[in-house]
Amino acid sequence: MAHRRRFSLSESYDRSMPSTHPINNSLGILWMLGAAVAFSGLFVAVRQLSATLPTFEILFMRSLFSLVLLGPWLVRERSNAFRSTRWRLHLLRGITTFTAMSMMFYGVAHAPLATASALQSTYPLITILMTAIMVGERPGLKRSIAACVGFAGILVIVRPGVIAIGPATMALLGCAVFYAASNTIVKMMSGTDKPTKMVFSVNFTITVLSAIPTAYVWVTPSVDAIPWIAMLAVCGYTAHMCLTRALSHGEASVVMPFDYLRLPFAAILGYLLYTEVPDTFTLAGGGIIFVSVSYIAASEARRR
Repeated sequence: MAHRRRFSLSESYDRSMPSTHPINNSLGILWMLGAAVAFSGLFVAVRQLSATLPTFEILFMRSLFSLVLLGPWLVRERSNAFRSTRWRLHLLRGITTFTAMSMMFYGVAHAPLATASALQSTYPLITILMTAIMVGERPGLKRSIAACVGFAGILVIVRPGVIAIGPATMALLGCAVFYAASNTIVKMMSGTDKPTKMVFSVNFTITVLSAIPTAYVWVTPSVDAIPWIAMLAVCGYTAHMCLTRALSHGEASVVMPFDYLRLPFAAILGYLLYTEVPDTFTLAGGGIIFVSVSYIAASEARRR
């Protein structure tokens, strides 16, 4: 009698499988810089909309409008947009990203932008660890030290033991873990699926998952919310597209530390929009992060 093989996450990634993109860390870094800027704008849009709209509704609109922006690609691809030999991984990534974004939107709504960005930005280091275990990317000693230095900059800003542990804090830390899992899955699929297809599949899954709770908590947006909804859609789409392309083109140990730059970006926006003044620790931690990512960029340039 034939036995069906059970799906195994560890078996779903074949290291001998040719990648759809050759490794280009410099290009990956540029995409990650774009992701950091877009995520900072997304934080602002979520903060503004959270005053009047439920979290699940914001998440639903963010993913739905991303699908709208993918409309031209979907028309061109037609049924091919839904075809993949890795559909289990696509579904798993959609679930982990949906969980991460739900936690992130809640945390951003209830914490200062700089603090929310600092706590959520712990996920690059977790991603590096996960990809080393699941994908086999060995970051090397120097890259590992540089990534840890960037993470140390986060700790200088957060100052464990000073910031009170509450629901928003726990949500943002949980978000970091689920986002790291999502990014690891992107690396696992980069050998067979193109970035646009991965962005489409994750937004399609999130739209379906968030539609159910949104139906129970729906609040009709006001006219004043329309510009922020547009910003939510554009920044959300851009952030996922840049992040997916960064991980498809570059090694996680190189590109992920550049996500730390969203912290100073968020701190600047928090000051300009909400008069949330960064303290000395935030400035010092931002300097450490800048040194970390600058070293990785310079090291990559010398190697190339």
